[in-house]
Amino acid sequence: MSESDQSERTEEATPEKERKARDEGQFARSKDGGAVAASAAVLLCILAMGARNVALIRDFAMFCFGSPDVLIGGNTTGIAQRLAKLVLWLIVPVSLAAAVGGASVGLVESGLLFRFELVELKWERLNPVSRLSQLFSPKQGALNVLSALLRVTVVGVVTTTVVKNSFPALVKLARADLSAGITTVLHVGLRLAVWSILALALLAALDYGQSFFRLKKELMMSHEELKEEFKQQEGDPKVKARQRARAREILKRGIAKEIKRSDVVIANPTHICVALRYRPAEGAPVVTAKGYDEVAFYIRKLAEKSGIPVVENKPLARALAESTKVGKTIPVDLYQAVAQVLAFVYRLRGKTIRG
Repeated sequence: MSESDQSERTEEATPEKERKARDEGQFARSKDGGAVAASAAVLLCILAMGARNVALIRDFAMFCFGSPDVLIGGNTTGIAQRLAKLVLWLIVPVSLAAAVGGASVGLVESGLLFRFELVELKWERLNPVSRLSQLFSPKQGALNVLSALLRVTVVGVVTTTVVKNSFPALVKLARADLSAGITTVLHVGLRLAVWSILALALLAALDYGQSFFRLKKELMMSHEELKEEFKQQEGDPKVKARQRARAREILKRGIAKEIKRSDVVIANPTHICVALRYRPAEGAPVVTAKGYDEVAFYIRKLAEKSGIPVVENKPLARALAESTKVGKTIPVDLYQAVAQVLAFVYRLRGKTIRG
C-alpha cells in the first residue's frame, strides 16, 4: 500500500470489512502466543503430575541400578518395557497439553472460524515476488531482529537470575540422595520455566498489541470505500428508487380497482383518505383503500373521476386510518359515525343501500 493510498484512508474499518478480513485469515495474532500457551500448558501438566513422574523415574532408576544382575544379566526385555512405560507416561500427557494450549490461542485469536479454502494450495502463495518487499523491508527487518534479541535477552536474564539464586542448592546435589537430587533439579527447572513463560507471555502480549494496531491501520477505509460498502449493503439508491416507484404503481393499480367498488371516501381533507364500501352480506362497512399524503391525494382524485362521493370529516378519517386495515371491517365503535355518512351519501345520490 502506497503512502498516497494510506493517506486517503482516514475512516476506521466497518464491522463488515473486519468480518471479511477475518474470513480471509486477516486477524491480529502473536508470533509466540501459541508457543507460550503450549509451554504454560506443559508446565501445568508437569506440576499436576510431578509427584507421580518423580516416583516413576525413581522406580526405573532403582530397577536399573539397584541390582547389578539386571544390567549384567542382560535383562533387556524388562528394561525396554519399563522404559517404554516411563516414556509414554512422561511424554503423552505433556504432548496433549501442549497441543491443547497452542490450539486454544489460535482459537481465541481467530474465533470459531472454519474456512477450509484457506488451507488449499494456491500458487500465488508460493510466489516469493509478492513477499520480497516484506523480506527486504528495513523497518520490518529491524522489528524482527529487535524482537528476537529482546526474547533472547529476557530469557537470558531470567535464566541467569534463577540459576544464581539456586546455585547453593545445585552445589549440594553431589552429596544428596537420588530422590532429593531429582526433586531439587525439577524444582529449579520449574522455577526457571515459570519465570521464562511469564516474561515471554508479556512479550507475546506486546506483539499481539502491535499486530492489532497494525491490522487496524491496514483495514482503514476511504470515504469512497465507505460509500461503496453502503451501496452494497443498502442497495443502490437509484435501484431502490425504481423499486419504490414500481411498488407505488402496483399499489395504485390495486387502489384504482377497489375505488370503483367503493361507496364513499372519507377525507382529512387531502392528507388522509379512507375508502369504504357497504354490502349487507358483509355485515359491516369494509375498508377498500386508505392512504396518506400522496396516496391520499391519488385516492381522492380517483374517487372524483369515478363519481364516488368524497366526504370531508377529519376526526372520522383519522380514526378510520388509525384503527382499520384494508380489506377488514370497521371497528364497532365507528359504526354509528360511518352509518351517518353512508346515509347522507345515499340521500344525496337518491339511492338505496346496494345489496
